[in-house]
Amino acid sequence: MGLFKTIKNIGRGVIPTSIFKALQPLYHGMNALIATVYYARPSEKMIIVGVTGTAGKSTTINALAHILNRTGHKTGFITTTNYNNGRAEVLNKHGVSMPGGWLLQQQLREIANNGCRYAIVECTSEGLAQNRHLGINFDMALLTNLTPAHLETHGGFENYRAAKARLFIALNASNKKKLFEQKIIGVNLDDDNADYFLQFKSEKKFGITFSDQQSNDYSTDQTYSATLVTSEPQVCFSMGDIQFNNALIGKFNAYNLALAVAAANVLGTGLNQSAEALKSFIGVPGRMEKIANTRGITIIVDFACEPQPMISCLASVSKLPHNKLIHVFGSTGGARDISKRFSFGQSSARVADTMIITNDDVYESNPTEIADQIKQGAERLPAAEHHVQKIITTLDRRQAIREALQLAQEGDIVLVTGKGSEQFLSLPGNKRIEWDDRTVVQEELTRL
Repeated sequence: MGLFKTIKNIGRGVIPTSIFKALQPLYHGMNALIATVYYARPSEKMIIVGVTGTAGKSTTINALAHILNRTGHKTGFITTTNYNNGRAEVLNKHGVSMPGGWLLQQQLREIANNGCRYAIVECTSEGLAQNRHLGINFDMALLTNLTPAHLETHGGFENYRAAKARLFIALNASNKKKLFEQKIIGVNLDDDNADYFLQFKSEKKFGITFSDQQSNDYSTDQTYSATLVTSEPQVCFSMGDIQFNNALIGKFNAYNLALAVAAANVLGTGLNQSAEALKSFIGVPGRMEKIANTRGITIIVDFACEPQPMISCLASVSKLPHNKLIHVFGSTGGARDISKRFSFGQSSARVADTMIITNDDVYESNPTEIADQIKQGAERLPAAEHHVQKIITTLDRRQAIREALQLAQEGDIVLVTGKGSEQFLSLPGNKRIEWDDRTVVQEELTRL
């Protein structure tokens, strides 16, 4: 592992950036394959579920793991948010959603050594495009949803979708295991790209839907038709005569939970068992997480780092009872998805009463330019769509959170998005500091 890091660091200093990026899939792929052998092919010892999509991956994985663990099937998982090795759970402090092949294989080995039957792996577009998944023998591949994201990085939506598809290609390419002699695909059938992912080969295909379409109209072996009862102030949906209740909010979370329920059922867990298990699922750190306080305000911290998740988050939060909605957010710097800065500004301006624009992960970008582009997005909205009354720019993220809490009155909502439970913040010049939006909110509450 040290040798690979040394080679990578030397390469960064010598090889032009464009060529270095082109070589990354080779570097990560070799790294992953060597690590697979070094850690004695841990994915062969367990049933491996890979989960991809634009949003909802971490929540779906945590919910599925919760159901499996609660019903007697020891399960570990690796996500953007957290890592569970089958014995203990910790927050992801590595700063990457999908670890490099060496760490990924090491974590899978830990999960296997701890006696887990299942391991669930979050598979990101960048991780898949860089071949970090090589060497993993997947048994089930799940798609939560797909909307435009990371378009600058991948060079367009088609390339972004093709990167996600690598999980499904890997599923079909890997050998069947004696402990689980199937390859299974599961998708959100209400997503526009469902058919694209269902075209890949597998022994079994299933999907979930909240539409009224007949189940025999889908190209799946099994369709789980759900009916949404309510999504605020908590999620409630039914499948047939079984009702599922959970304290999470938002229609998007109903989809995440339904996909987890369906996947668990395909793996052998009864729907009634899943319904009972979901009652005790508390969600994922930093995903629509409420921060308790004594001021009579509602404080919510959410990741919402892409345009569609931002829209869904704002839509769900705006339906909660409140007087004013104060929204604190920024946009990740770097070359990825510059256009989403304008989109974020428009989405917030449609719903929030007060926008406080601040730094997200800045990396090498100009923080003032990012903030200005977010503000421009808000100002471009037609007057009929413009809801926001006040736009404030406070680049210091802690100060922005403090300002939001100072402005909030009883009955207001303070929504902080962009970081969730991530454990670092990248400042100008790529300086990284320890950070957690939830902790900062609690610290600033005690100072008021």
